[in-house]
Amino acid sequence: MRPFINCLKKYSFLLGLVLFVIILSKLNPTEIFKNIKEINPWLLFLASLLLFPTLIVKAYCWNYIKRKQGINYSLKNSFLMYCNGLYIGLLTPGRIGEVVKALYLKKDGYSLGKSLTSIFLDRLSDLVFLSVFACLGSLFFLALLKKQFLILILGLIILTGLLIIALKTKLARWFLNKIFIAFVPAKYQQSFKINFQDFINDLKIYNLRSYSVIMSITTLFWFIYFFQMYILAQGVGIHISPYYLSVAVTIVGLVTIIPVSISGIGTRDAALVIFLSPFLILKEQIIVFSALILLMSLFTVLIGLICWFIKPLRWANA
Repeated sequence: MRPFINCLKKYSFLLGLVLFVIILSKLNPTEIFKNIKEINPWLLFLASLLLFPTLIVKAYCWNYIKRKQGINYSLKNSFLMYCNGLYIGLLTPGRIGEVVKALYLKKDGYSLGKSLTSIFLDRLSDLVFLSVFACLGSLFFLALLKKQFLILILGLIILTGLLIIALKTKLARWFLNKIFIAFVPAKYQQSFKINFQDFINDLKIYNLRSYSVIMSITTLFWFIYFFQMYILAQGVGIHISPYYLSVAVTIVGLVTIIPVSISGIGTRDAALVIFLSPFLILKEQIIVFSALILLMSLFTVLIGLICWFIKPLRWANA
């Protein structure tokens, strides 16, 4: 049983690819190519330009979190490291990209536990925003969204709140340790166990004001991202309420967090079909929209590749 579980975990990213192939097999290729030809290139170009402010805002947020720990980098260096993490992360399954950012800090003399604190809070702020926004949006669309989704999202919010409240308890330490044992690749788990106390100690640095600033910056990032998604939808001829599109994209974002695909291929397509089909939008049109989102990810990979050449990580020294 154990070998089977390890094999399933190792190749889980293939599930998304299989799902993608199944979805494509049920579509009309002619209709897909027709929608591709009708893409508005100017709107696609505008959406591409919005990549830069989103990346800068996220790098600024990560920089703020690090500074509270006494880890001081310029915004330029944080931007380069953050984009490098995205570059590796978008090309690989799991959370390898996150580890790359931690290794940059570790290379400069910070423990792995301390380095992962800023990454954990950065990801947690995204998860909290997505959960809350999806929950509030679901309240207005229960006719379209199953109540099970609302229950799941509420559960995530409650769980996150309990973790924050109970950070100083032994139970929270045990739970966080279990999370990060799953989060950190096996190669680095022993090192993380040694530095876990640094991770716990640094979490205690942050207060309500710190969390408020982090969530404010995170909110700004997501609203720029929602605007980018709205422009992409318009570019492919999808005309629905910006608010519902934001809610749909948010829930899709939660779905793609599940590590069963590379860059959300398959899982994002399936989720978008589920949430946009009730508006009588053709599945082929939805798949083209999903492909444009993937294209934005590939543009991010290109930016990350350029940043990698500017500030590469020397693995031997990390």
